[in-house]
Amino acid sequence: MKIALTSADAQTRLGTDGPIWGWLTDTMEISDGAVIDAEQGSCLRAEAELVFELGDDLAGPGITRRDVLDATAKIRPGIELPARAQGAPTSAADLIMHNAMATHFVVGDALTDWHRLDLSLLGVVMEVNGEPASSGCAAIVLGHPADAIAAVANDLARQEGGALSAGQLVFTGGITPAVALLPAMTVDANFAHLGRVGLSVGAEPTEVGS
Repeated sequence: MKIALTSADAQTRLGTDGPIWGWLTDTMEISDGAVIDAEQGSCLRAEAELVFELGDDLAGPGITRRDVLDATAKIRPGIELPARAQGAPTSAADLIMHNAMATHFVVGDALTDWHRLDLSLLGVVMEVNGEPASSGCAAIVLGHPADAIAAVANDLARQEGGALSAGQLVFTGGITPAVALLPAMTVDANFAHLGRVGLSVGAEPTEVGS
């Protein structure tokens, strides 16, 4: 799952008072360090996100931050790769209709000994071609990324009678501004305590005779 609209500004802009979500599948995963072709990259953006791997089910309503943390087995560094929209979504409903622009994702190695960390203070630097491009702190995600998961678990229960399941990966929302992928670009997200995760875009092929 990916969670979107995790800042007050984004929610106000699209007319909602809480986060929304989209579904990710195994077929959307891109390996850490992979090189994708320029055509594929031209359709994507990259956002650094904290990824929770659940060890227990989360069934709302009434889920709290503490419940989410208790149910979390591992924390991973991640890059979510939403599609570039032809036109900016005009409402939360529009974004939901497009599965929150979910397209691809990259996930790094798991940290199991994460309980000593204050996840809201976890920082990340987004690097483009080896140079720092932006940075952020996980508190930008609703004050604490576990609060975003709690909100979604409770909404799932109310709207669909659903729940989050043990083993699921949950991308909790962008910590850094989205980077539009371009040919011959390398993007890395370097997380404190978690390490680095990234991918590259290949160069555009040169036309024969050019």
